[in-house]
Amino acid sequence: VLIPMKLEERVEITWWTVFAPIWIANGMWIYFRLIIYLRLHFHYTSRRHRGILKFIWIITFTVLLISFEILLCQHLEHSKYSLTTVFIPLFIVLGLLLIRSCLYPKLAGNHDSSAPNRRPNEHGTGTLGDRMSNIHL
Repeated sequence: VLIPMKLEERVEITWWTVFAPIWIANGMWIYFRLIIYLRLHFHYTSRRHRGILKFIWIITFTVLLISFEILLCQHLEHSKYSLTTVFIPLFIVLGLLLIRSCLYPKLAGNHDSSAPNRRPNEHGTGTLGDRMSNIHL
């Protein structure tokens, strides 16, 4: 609500005030992720490794997004930085998301080589991999 009002110049507030609710939400996000991490760390000893990795990813993404927001506010207020510099943290986040999407099965622990392969039933439905393996080009 504050962004359109600021863009239409209906209110006289700084960009720092406009982005304050987003920073509060990011702070609450880090706080709740810390609680989840501490629960995984102390109550579920078998999941400690997964909890640490998830917490590191969340903190990294949040810090980069907050730095993007700070640089954007400085650019909008004073044009102190070029847009290339402002968007560097966002490009790093996108690169890390690309890496994480490639590594996600390993990080999530969902890959189990001992799990039986599911085959389509008599109606021809099954997992997506089963259906895709039946396609011949």
